[in-house]
Amino acid sequence: MEGSDEQAVGGNSDVSFELAGGPYAVTAARLALTDLESHVDESLAFDVRLLVSELVTNSVQHAGVGPDDSIMLAVRLNDELVRVEVRDGGPGFERPVVAPPDDADKGWGLFLVEQLADSWGVAEGGAVVWFEIARERGAGADEPPADLRQAG
Repeated sequence: MEGSDEQAVGGNSDVSFELAGGPYAVTAARLALTDLESHVDESLAFDVRLLVSELVTNSVQHAGVGPDDSIMLAVRLNDELVRVEVRDGGPGFERPVVAPPDDADKGWGLFLVEQLADSWGVAEGGAVVWFEIARERGAGADEPPADLRQAG
């Protein structure tokens, strides 16, 4: 993967990007991850891009990260997992414990992170949100997680 910082050894790679905030931040984040499919399974790359889009959207909408501000996106790949961190200069938040109501038309981003990531959390007073997805899950998973199968 190409980015502002890269260290790759075998199947391991650390890369980070500084993205401008504002209305084009999500597009910039997705473009930064264009090369992800050459390193991981296509379905895993899709999930990673989706979750990054949700977290960057939260940085713009809830932390107020505008075009003159930065969002840091860090991606770490190793043989076992993909770890992503999204950092902004906002006030932070605490990890919510409940999903939004079924009839809510917004607020589903962290619920998606909860459902698709193997683990996730907040750090540094909530200014960093991270998630991890096991690489082996992406390589052979033909079915969605049990929670999503039951919901359909």
